[in-house]
Amino acid sequence: MEKERIEELERKISSLEEDVAKLKSLVYKTNSSRPAVHAPPKQRQETAKRPAQTVAKSSQAIEEPVDWEKVLFQTWLPRIFIFVFIIGVLWGFKAASDYGLMNENAKVVLGFVVSVGFAVTGHFQIKKSRLVLGQVLVGGAIPILMLTTFAMHSLYHLAGPTLAFMLNATWIILGIAATVFYRSQALGIISAVGGVLVPFLIESNSPNALVFIGYETLLYIAFLYVAVKQKYSILYVLSAVLLNLTLLIYYSFVGDNGVKELLGMAILIQHLCLLSSFFLSKSVLQIYAFTFLSSLAVTYGWLLAVFNDGTTTLVLLALVIIYVLGAYAARSSKEKFEFFITYLIVAVAFFIHQLVDLREGVILYVIQGLAVYYIAMTYKNLLHQLFSYTIYILSATYILVTPIEEVLSLPTLNWLIVLASILVFIWISIQKTEEDEHDTFKIGGSIIFSILSLIFATEVTVAGTTDLSANIQTLIMTAVWLVLSIAAFIIGSLKTFKTSTYVGVGILFLTLFKLVLYDLPFIPMAIRALLFIVLGAIGLIISRLFYKKK
Repeated sequence: MEKERIEELERKISSLEEDVAKLKSLVYKTNSSRPAVHAPPKQRQETAKRPAQTVAKSSQAIEEPVDWEKVLFQTWLPRIFIFVFIIGVLWGFKAASDYGLMNENAKVVLGFVVSVGFAVTGHFQIKKSRLVLGQVLVGGAIPILMLTTFAMHSLYHLAGPTLAFMLNATWIILGIAATVFYRSQALGIISAVGGVLVPFLIESNSPNALVFIGYETLLYIAFLYVAVKQKYSILYVLSAVLLNLTLLIYYSFVGDNGVKELLGMAILIQHLCLLSSFFLSKSVLQIYAFTFLSSLAVTYGWLLAVFNDGTTTLVLLALVIIYVLGAYAARSSKEKFEFFITYLIVAVAFFIHQLVDLREGVILYVIQGLAVYYIAMTYKNLLHQLFSYTIYILSATYILVTPIEEVLSLPTLNWLIVLASILVFIWISIQKTEEDEHDTFKIGGSIIFSILSLIFATEVTVAGTTDLSANIQTLIMTAVWLVLSIAAFIIGSLKTFKTSTYVGVGILFLTLFKLVLYDLPFIPMAIRALLFIVLGAIGLIISRLFYKKK
């Protein structure tokens, strides 16, 4: 049985080989029978000239002057005067009412007729390629419809709140549909502004917070979807701003009346929607990314305002985890990955601020700034570098201006960590930069480290010698400075850190200046002699060591 299978397989293979041979011969005959086509010399020359002509044409297109007549009269003139026209219509209705020329029903009907006339006229203008004028007319129909509905409900009491709300919601849906149909961001902006105002235009004896906040949130999601789908960056940013502004106005009027949790949920939904749009988008990443970064800061402000500390901490922890997962998921996209790292940095800073008091936890910001600097230098990201400098400098400055009142205290520990972090900062810079920049970081970092070490030693010495006399304090301070100078010189004698040698000599000269300009009046003659002998001897020994090294 096995033998028969093998024979059958061999027959199939031989059959396939025959078919392949036939196909090869067929292809060979076809290629050989086809005559070679060569372009004449003239055509080849024209083809060779084509790229240069294309470049010339493109450069001419770039250098075309701005058609200011088109910009002013076709673009901005209709946009400005549509508002003038709407104000004129409103005043006309008011005048007609004052003079008794038109009753309430007629004014409402006329308002709807004018808006329909605007929409129809705008549609035909767009079909005739007068895009801006047509879009302005269609966009103008939306606020006229809303104002007419408002007058019908609030001024003339011809419709109840439910009917007025449904009508206004219908106008907003029509505005969204027109935005998509005519591909007009201006229509979307007009509809978004009108949409957020709808609840404020409806009078109700029993306003419902859930309905209001739910409506504004759903409206935002709708316009966010349109903005992402149509790539409308202005509408994308504006819709986010409008939601926060609307909820802030509402919160300022209502206050703590059982709506805080609803407001917080609305803001978190917005933040997650922005996160999703940024993560899924393949274009306009910069606009989406910076809008999301702004939303993170605003969201934290809302969390502090509407939630208690425990809930805020849990939400921030959840956001930190989400950003970690986002960075991992976006690791294949360098740009998205770097932005997620930025969000993570900011969220961790907020989380630290939420967990600990600034005085006790400020050193955590120093460590965070150092970690951010390492990430920034690894991925060569300027934005992260700016974040790292900001976090590190602000937190380190807070520590450095905090006085040391006791030797064994939290400010002393913070100072020591800052000094250590400077050395780490220098090490990261040397590891992550070109070799010709290493000396700059070594020299600059060493000078900063030495000056801060001198200040730290001075503060600790003062804190530890408060109960001693002024003469003893001066002697101890001078001795400490001398010890620092010798330590710096010893460290500098190592080949890996030569710059410290010059720092040690600098501290030695500072000690001499301090001794001459400040200490002399407070020191007895015998001790003064001893100090000068010691100082002079140290200077001579260091000078001798320099000769030895050479």
